[in-house]
Amino acid sequence: MIRIAARLAAGLLPLLTACQANDSPPEQAAVQPSTTPEITAAPPDRTAGYLADLRVGDVLVVRFFPEGGSTPQFYFYQVFRLTPDSVLTHPALEPALSAEADVRRPSVFAPQAVRAYTRAELLAFQREDPLDPQHSRLVKVVRN
Repeated sequence: MIRIAARLAAGLLPLLTACQANDSPPEQAAVQPSTTPEITAAPPDRTAGYLADLRVGDVLVVRFFPEGGSTPQFYFYQVFRLTPDSVLTHPALEPALSAEADVRRPSVFAPQAVRAYTRAELLAFQREDPLDPQHSRLVKVVRN
């Protein structure tokens, strides 16, 4: 019986030694460059700062939902005159599907049409009026 135990021990010893040698930590895997595009942070929202210091040429971007619709649209108003209490704008000829629409062309706005806002109205317009069926809200100011 002692001989069997000795043979087993002699046979197991090389196996245990081999297992311990393989228990070493795995080598570091090579770091592969990511194939996913980097996500950049959104630019800071400067709407409040721009509203406090409006300039001729600034464009007010208003988000609204057409009655009965669930897709937002955006209307643009270009500032053409400022007084201490009011802001006079030319509205866009038609709404856009994106707040990022190109509004640099003069043909976007109706120069014969005028929409006036008080500065207080514009500040309040940053929050949606719960009674407004179109859920209109000033979402940003574009400064060129």
